[in-house]
Amino acid sequence: MKPAAYNQARSILANAGSQTAAKSHVIHGKDDVPVGYGTSLLAAARDEFRAADKKLPAKDKKSDMSIAHYNAIHSAANTMGITTW
Repeated sequence: MKPAAYNQARSILANAGSQTAAKSHVIHGKDDVPVGYGTSLLAAARDEFRAADKKLPAKDKKSDMSIAHYNAIHSAANTMGITTW
């Protein structure tokens, strides 16, 4: 995937509260980024969001996280062109 897509997805997740994304480095000076970087970032953010949202009522969650976190994960995945992780 292109570095710009990874960096934009990283920013989406960091802005949604992912500490892993916030601490990850912006990719620059490369033509491509391994898809594994993106899938790892998505999985880490998913786990963080699920842990953070554990006590929310079920009606306020989707896939065991807040709807806002769920939307951020999917927005980031779509930005990177990742459909499964």
